[in-house]
Amino acid sequence: MPYTADMELMLDTDPVEIGGSVFGAVFAGVKLGGQIASGKVRKELRARFGNPRWSDPDAEVYDAVTLQTILLWERALVAGRTYGGPLLLLPRGTRLLTAPDSVAALREFL
Repeated sequence: MPYTADMELMLDTDPVEIGGSVFGAVFAGVKLGGQIASGKVRKELRARFGNPRWSDPDAEVYDAVTLQTILLWERALVAGRTYGGPLLLLPRGTRLLTAPDSVAALREFL
């Protein structure tokens, strides 16, 4: 299925690159144990890889990459979903926030 150039770029980008590069923006100002809405991940992806209308039929692509990013963070034990739905910053996540190279640090955690 043909997507916009921005969506193609997002889909072609290494998931660890995406996860590492957006982590700081998503969790900026959040302390250990702090929570953020998972929708903030999607908002950050939309800011970086184009901003389709919410009603755009291809908007589900952003949902899929958002979930992929969250699953990657959970696998690396830097953030996790709570039973209520928000994302919780985990101890390793605080180290990722202060890492000089967040992509390399995320790769190391995996």
